[in-house]
Amino acid sequence: MAASNGFLSFNQNFSGLADTADVDPEQEELLKKDLPLRYNWWVWEQIMQSSDGKTAQYSDATHKVCSFSTVQEFWRIWNHMPQPSELLEQKRMVREQKDGLHVIDAVMLFRDNIRPEWEDGANATGGHFQFQLKPQVGGGQIDEYWNNLVLGIVGSTIEPANMITGIRLVDKLSGPRAAGLIRLEVWFTNPPIV
Repeated sequence: MAASNGFLSFNQNFSGLADTADVDPEQEELLKKDLPLRYNWWVWEQIMQSSDGKTAQYSDATHKVCSFSTVQEFWRIWNHMPQPSELLEQKRMVREQKDGLHVIDAVMLFRDNIRPEWEDGANATGGHFQFQLKPQVGGGQIDEYWNNLVLGIVGSTIEPANMITGIRLVDKLSGPRAAGLIRLEVWFTNPPIV
């Protein structure tokens, strides 16, 4: 996918398809086969903790959404995921539940059988590094950072891939604990797991 403005973004406001190449007919059959990923992944969401303390446990606010294990499954899901730049446009991710609408303040991709919490055995012995991005960085640039990290992690091209357990996109632009930024976190374990 070529972006007319130079950014890797899947937000329609930041990218165009004018420069994409046609698929070689000989290779078209290869593209129809499922391409397995090195690891199976889960998409998780975290409901914003209310300021009145109604959502007391982090684990109660964190839910599995869907899983994927092939390149094709990833793209079927990823094409419907919001981009960080949309948060800068005052849009919010929401989830309807029995008790009403809830704001989603984090989207996470974690390897199968690893929960996005420090109490999980794979994360307990590791750590994370994070990028705190203020809106002044620009939506296209934030999208590029997010997409490059996700594609590198899911595709196992960021080494050492066997140490990375997941990635989080955290909306800290608004809400009870707002910091005026978007945070990207890459979580890892030590020692590496297969």
